[in-house]
Amino acid sequence: MHDIVSAIFSAFVQLTIWTSSLATGLGALGGHKPQQGELAMAAIVVASLLVCILGCFWALVERGRRAAGQHAMNQNLARAQSEIRFREAMISACPEAIVVMGADMPAPLSYRGGSALLQACLAGSDSTTLAARMKSLLEAGAPFVLTARTAIHQGVAVQGCVVGSRAAIFMRIEDETTGRARDFQTMLEAIPMPLWIRDRSFALTWANRAFLGTIGAITLDAARRSDQRLVRSERDLVGAVLEGNDVMGERRYAVVEGRRRALSVDMVRLPSAQVAGMALDVTETAQAEAQIRLDADANADLLDKVEVAVALFGSDRRLAFSNRKFSQMWGLPEAWLETHPAIEDIFDRLREVRRLPEQRDFQNWKKEHLKLFETDDGQLDEAWHVPGGVSVRVRAYPYLLGGVYYIFEDVSEALRLSTSLHMLTATQRATLDTIEDGMAVFGPDGRLKMHNAAFARLWHLDESDLQAEPHLTTLSALCLTRFGRDGIWSAVQSGVVSNEPARYGDWGRLARADGRILSLSLTRLPLGSTLVSFEDRTDLERFEAAIASDVAVA
Repeated sequence: MHDIVSAIFSAFVQLTIWTSSLATGLGALGGHKPQQGELAMAAIVVASLLVCILGCFWALVERGRRAAGQHAMNQNLARAQSEIRFREAMISACPEAIVVMGADMPAPLSYRGGSALLQACLAGSDSTTLAARMKSLLEAGAPFVLTARTAIHQGVAVQGCVVGSRAAIFMRIEDETTGRARDFQTMLEAIPMPLWIRDRSFALTWANRAFLGTIGAITLDAARRSDQRLVRSERDLVGAVLEGNDVMGERRYAVVEGRRRALSVDMVRLPSAQVAGMALDVTETAQAEAQIRLDADANADLLDKVEVAVALFGSDRRLAFSNRKFSQMWGLPEAWLETHPAIEDIFDRLREVRRLPEQRDFQNWKKEHLKLFETDDGQLDEAWHVPGGVSVRVRAYPYLLGGVYYIFEDVSEALRLSTSLHMLTATQRATLDTIEDGMAVFGPDGRLKMHNAAFARLWHLDESDLQAEPHLTTLSALCLTRFGRDGIWSAVQSGVVSNEPARYGDWGRLARADGRILSLSLTRLPLGSTLVSFEDRTDLERFEAAIASDVAVA
């Protein structure tokens, strides 16, 4: 700043000197000393010369700047034109048809017949989907990829994306071979099993996403640069394959994502003299096998505690497993069972000690059981009545891992209880049939559980009407159609569903729609059932009325 002030002051001093010298010269021309007017004239002349010089200098500077700007503009224009020509050449060389659309464009741009191909796609069977995707692209900039069909093309790969502020649609006609190759590659990429290809120099040429994820590479180029291997001995395996020995099912171990994994590696030679590899992670399989063994032990311990006898026979018909109840039920020594005898031997031994039901043709009966091992869906459910009063329910089912498993359940006590219950029910029914009044027992659910013959005769009900435990509403509807509305069954229903003790007992005299006089009585039985009794008092009522009439006449 000081230098600038000094320069301005020096220029001002020099200007003053020039003005005094010019004024002195003018005075000398006039033959007198410089006067005030001559001094002013000299200042004006000096200032004019200075302004003229500065103006010329400024004009030269501006002309240079303008020339430099014009030169830069010409260079930028030439560069832009060159880039435009290069882009047009690239677009022309691109095998895909292109359509560019934008709100600032008077009309879409089309390259390589893109407009005609797009119109053909919009006229095809996929026009609705394509139009919706194009609308989303133009309105929201949503990219899309799909395959459209036209009248003459089986498939046109259409890809839409945003380029700058405009929408670009790329289209490529796919022939059958191209479509199959793309589908095949897409399928290989989607397979979760690592797949890869190496050339004779062990260089990686292709790999799917599962392989890249396993070795921790983001892209195929990154995997090539890092030259990572899935297993350490992969080079030896590739060498063996190139020598003509395919590698199948080789078990190798590798650290994947910080965990040691077991891999089953297969490698085969391709027609292009490259080697394709695939690896299956069998770690989970090994763990599952261990878990299965543990589950089998746990199931065996559980089956030893159940109250039914269980025996598992393998596909070779030999005993593979049996619980303690099986040994106890049939009186077979556990030491002998541990020798895994065949099912035929077990049947023969049980027959010797008379622990099997008597058979007319034992050999044929045994063959029927052996047929279960010849099919995958054979089942058996039968009852064995063993000498000594023992009844056993025998069920046999196919085993998922091959063979048949038997379940033996002692149902002797259950059969005795069932027989006793049946006899008791028959006795109760016979007892009810001796009663002249109509009687019926309804359960808590309102269904008929028991009735006597007088009940069926009183209400004109057939055995088909009383089968399958009909509900009292069903019986009410039947009686309504046969006798008419009288309110008797409404009273029955009200008493059956009521929880009030006052609703039970003798309901007294009721008149049926056909003129019969009935006496209704409801009694609550144990377990919530209800006994309904109908007494036909019609004849008694008529007799009493006749007597009363005779007395009145007398």
